[in-house]
Amino acid sequence: MNADGSRAQPFWSSRPRVERIIKNVPAFAGFHPVQVSWLEFCRKWVAELAKDNVKVGVNWSGPRATGYDVAAAQVVLYVEAIANRVEP
Repeated sequence: MNADGSRAQPFWSSRPRVERIIKNVPAFAGFHPVQVSWLEFCRKWVAELAKDNVKVGVNWSGPRATGYDVAAAQVVLYVEAIANRVEP
């Protein structure tokens, strides 16, 4: 549970990021990373997280594994906007 009373499920964009958290943040000791494809995230996780009113903890970092918590559907919009951006 976050300071504002909401819940978040953390997701990291790379294995090294999550491994660093597991190694350095006691609350995550003993956890094992599980890779989720973008398609699986979009098809399965987004709907389930929304249904349960759980946000996505995006690339939490630091000694307490904190960061931005965003609605799952918003994460999809952000990532797809970046992926579809055409550089001039």
